[in-house]
Amino acid sequence: MTARRVRPRLAVTAGDPCGIGPEILIKALSDPRVTRAVDVVAVGDERQLKRLARTLKIVWPFAATVRDPAQLASCAGPVLFDLQNVDSSLLPGQISARAGKASAEAIEAAVALTQASLACGVVTAPINKESLSAAGYKDPGHTEMLQRLTHSKQVGMLFWAEQMSVALLTTHLSLRDALRAVTKARVLRALLLFDAEWIRWIGKQPRIVVASLNPHAGESGRFGLEEQREIEPAVEMARARGLLVSGPLPADTVFQRVRGGQFDLVLALYHDQGTIPIKLVCGYNAVNVTVGLPFIRTSPDHGTAMDIAGKGVASALGLVQAILAAARFQKR
Repeated sequence: MTARRVRPRLAVTAGDPCGIGPEILIKALSDPRVTRAVDVVAVGDERQLKRLARTLKIVWPFAATVRDPAQLASCAGPVLFDLQNVDSSLLPGQISARAGKASAEAIEAAVALTQASLACGVVTAPINKESLSAAGYKDPGHTEMLQRLTHSKQVGMLFWAEQMSVALLTTHLSLRDALRAVTKARVLRALLLFDAEWIRWIGKQPRIVVASLNPHAGESGRFGLEEQREIEPAVEMARARGLLVSGPLPADTVFQRVRGGQFDLVLALYHDQGTIPIKLVCGYNAVNVTVGLPFIRTSPDHGTAMDIAGKGVASALGLVQAILAAARFQKR
């Protein structure tokens, strides 16, 4: 008989097996806020996770372990979907093609679970991009891999927190390439995407502000023409379509205005312009959300922390917040 679920079921990956992902997964599942909010299907390796639980002196959190997805329909509570793809020779902090392959297989399995309606969303622990590349994957990171696996036409990266939220126009590009990508068409497409996805997951139309590219928003062309030629026209076109958009406003003050409640969301024009302020202000409370997918996907806003992997000191707060955020958006 199929188990009755009253909580959303989320597939949560263990991340790179040589990073802190497996550790924070075990720790997160011992947090009662998580077990009250969601039914977790953890996607990882049982042998590795059992070794970690013993080392960390954490009670084994799983009600069942399955290796056939069909078995999940009859399971309730925290369940481990065991991929059997990590052996004890993989060491903490190690950059490894085998580790990259294991982390990618977990993502692929989690997506497959949602596509089979065995989970309603995905939460990912951090992966190591160097290990992923060594394993032969050309995806720069989670965002691009998830877009490929789901055949999504357009995706975006949004960092959400109670204090403020930041969307990125470009993600994993060099700064030189990111600057070339600041075009009217791209800015407009991003504004339309983040407006629609905010409504989809949060339930109201956002007040969006676009950060400037140049100092003082270009100072009427004295410090650059991108604001006049590319950004302002895109903002006007978005307004004509009914979006609540302002800007471009100087990037050195716009984040404080979002934090103060004047706007709901800032569109940053390149990766570090957006991620530095939100990580500084919000820390582990910020959650990375991939928008444009068929399902909700969240992750912590930190990486694999190879320098502390295997030491038992990693904080699970970021993963806990990512799981709770995914549950919150799913229940809206």
